[in-house]
Amino acid sequence: MNRKLGLLFLAVATTSAIVFVAALHPASGALGGLIYLLTSWALPSILVVALALGLAWLIPAPVAVRVVIAFGLSFLLGVNTSLPVLADIVRYQPLVSSEVRRAVAGSAERRPIAVKRRPWGPVLVVPFGPRVRVGSDEGCVCMYFLDAADALYSDRVIATLFAAVGRRGAVMDYAQSDPAYESKDVHIDLTLWRHDGGFRALIEVFDRGEKIAAFAHTQIPLRALTERAGVGRERLGENFFENALDILLHDNLFSHALNAAVPPYFPERELYAFFLQVSGTP
Repeated sequence: MNRKLGLLFLAVATTSAIVFVAALHPASGALGGLIYLLTSWALPSILVVALALGLAWLIPAPVAVRVVIAFGLSFLLGVNTSLPVLADIVRYQPLVSSEVRRAVAGSAERRPIAVKRRPWGPVLVVPFGPRVRVGSDEGCVCMYFLDAADALYSDRVIATLFAAVGRRGAVMDYAQSDPAYESKDVHIDLTLWRHDGGFRALIEVFDRGEKIAAFAHTQIPLRALTERAGVGRERLGENFFENALDILLHDNLFSHALNAAVPPYFPERELYAFFLQVSGTP
């Protein structure tokens, strides 16, 4: 009886994985997309819990012992390939520094503080969870992979800037504009690079060509950088299985619980105060 129950749990886990991947695959069409939208929020967690229960129920031991084993296995299976991140969390000691020479000049305060776009690396501030997510478009009735929601370091910088300066924020693509415009506007420039076994983020503020402030954040773990192929519209079939498995294996209740319990790799409070000071926002 116990063996049959264990095999039943394993069958549920296998079915969950098959349904998740098959529904997301481009060949499944609109029907698969509908099934994915209805079930994807639960299937990764069902896979982890059912697999843990199935393995635990194959062990000849009292029920209480099996439950304890199943819980421990659920955690390990839920974290799976992100287990090394636990060591990053223990070692993570963020170092933040800033320098403000002056606030934005009065005549420039009414202008938007722009964001200078450059090739920013996909450094993610959430330690656990999938590195990609699924986006959809009702117009083309299609799905595609995107970077994880609200997880990119650069997106958090932009969101914090706009939260501090309100409507005086705008994102501008300097790659397609006159470089001379940088000497006339107010903008921030974000740079990320490897430094002392981790990453260093430098946010500089320029007021009409003059650097007036800088904010630095160091010791971001190297594993925070995750570059995925197949991200973007009309690229669902490119690198499909790696991206799909990333979501299936990591978008579960244990990853979400850990992200809620540990601090992100992002000094939001300090950066918010920095933007308030440099923008002259009361």
